[in-house]
Amino acid sequence: MEPSAAYQRIIEDIKNDDIRIQVTGYIKEIIDDQYFILDDKTGTLKVIIGKIEFKAKKNDLVNVIGDLNINMEGEKELQADIIQDMNKLNFEYYQKLYQIKKEL
Repeated sequence: MEPSAAYQRIIEDIKNDDIRIQVTGYIKEIIDDQYFILDDKTGTLKVIIGKIEFKAKKNDLVNVIGDLNINMEGEKELQADIIQDMNKLNFEYYQKLYQIKKEL
């Protein structure tokens, strides 16, 4: 089965009914190589690494594509399928472009 399209989101715009999303932000903290906290300056999101080969480190800018889950405590988590290095991206311009696209 081929994965469905992932909607581009910033953390504050993630909806409870989103299924597959992509979010770009900075790795704030890595916990036991199991998950990390992603921060995009609008909020934070727990990203579950799973079995992905993961070479990023704290403060790296990454794009994560995966399935959104809501845990037992009601917190949103992203089960990562793809983690992309985005360190060369101008994140400030990326956020401005996102806002422009959102308004259209």
